[in-house]
Amino acid sequence: MTDATHAPRDQERRWPDWLKHLRRRTTTGRFIAEVDGLRFVAIALVVLFHVHDYLTTKFRIPAGTAANEDWLDRFAATGHYGVHLFFIISGFVLALPFAAHRLGARPPVTLRAYFIRRLTRLEPPYIIAMLGLTAALVLTGAAHGPLLPHLLASLGYVHNIVYGAPSTINVVAWSLEIEVQFYILAPALAIVFTIRDRWVRRGVIIAAAAAVLAAQSWLAPAPWVPLSVVGFLQFFLCGFLIADLYVTDWKGKPSHSLGWDAISLIGWPALAWLWMQDAQYPAIFIALAFVLFCAAFRGTITSRALGTPIVATIGGMCYSIYLLHFALISIIGRHTLSVGSSSAQWIHLLVQTAIIVPPVLLVCGVYFALIERPCMERDWPQKLMARLRGSARAA
Repeated sequence: MTDATHAPRDQERRWPDWLKHLRRRTTTGRFIAEVDGLRFVAIALVVLFHVHDYLTTKFRIPAGTAANEDWLDRFAATGHYGVHLFFIISGFVLALPFAAHRLGARPPVTLRAYFIRRLTRLEPPYIIAMLGLTAALVLTGAAHGPLLPHLLASLGYVHNIVYGAPSTINVVAWSLEIEVQFYILAPALAIVFTIRDRWVRRGVIIAAAAAVLAAQSWLAPAPWVPLSVVGFLQFFLCGFLIADLYVTDWKGKPSHSLGWDAISLIGWPALAWLWMQDAQYPAIFIALAFVLFCAAFRGTITSRALGTPIVATIGGMCYSIYLLHFALISIIGRHTLSVGSSSAQWIHLLVQTAIIVPPVLLVCGVYFALIERPCMERDWPQKLMARLRGSARAA
């Protein structure tokens, strides 16, 4: 049984007015709710991972002890794989306009517009967050050594390269540096969509991902690999492959069936189990992730669940959450750490997650509404300049 109706269009009509003001804006005006639903899954994993990491670090619980053997604890410890899901999403989102132009007769993507959009959309929230976190480190006396060189390297997205380690200002910025490297590569990689034969084209993408996995095995001893796009390119290419299907096979309107929901029901626990093996099978990992992303678009129930207004809204705020959550967990956690600490490890984790996550969402939601969402408007720099000129004339 299939349903040809595209779920996000139905959901837009059901979107509560108060949530519409927090919904992510898109360049084209087209909203794909499942994408933000997948972002929700990814950011939830990352936040859970960092809550777990904070607790185990503060209580000095070493890996491999009996306290770390329950399934929830082991699952939370694998939440960093949510970053890999973000890379697949980025590959899909960045590839989509190139694929739509070359395979679906959509307007071309100019490189100037592409890079300006990346700059105006992502830079202001990032710069403001990094400056704010630097100021907080200085004011609280938590800084260890000079911060300015690390701040400048982080703002230039070269901290991983220069220092061979994640940013000391905001440790999660390591993945944003990799994202920027991919943004630069994406237009060149999108040449693959000029190949007209779909099976040859997809074969090239799959072969490239396989070559990347082989190169990673060969380069594994090099410390720079896990801090560069080389260590994660296969995930971005997976997003390219999904974009190909979305444009050509699905025509931008995936049909839905309960069979894909069955795949989701089985596949996500299987992916979690694979993560708990510390991703020892990278080829299986990427293949299963590809299938599950397809199921996210094609499953009748899965698509609707991911497109649920509250889920998609939080997912749409993932950039703000990603930028701020690590520092907020530390700020809140130091005051709540003892609550539930006398219970089992997994109970303590659940209690702390329930306490920490709501204020994190509140603060990040405010940051999203005031800082990030306005930057989603394509012409916000022009509007800002017009206001400044108007203010200057009035003065």
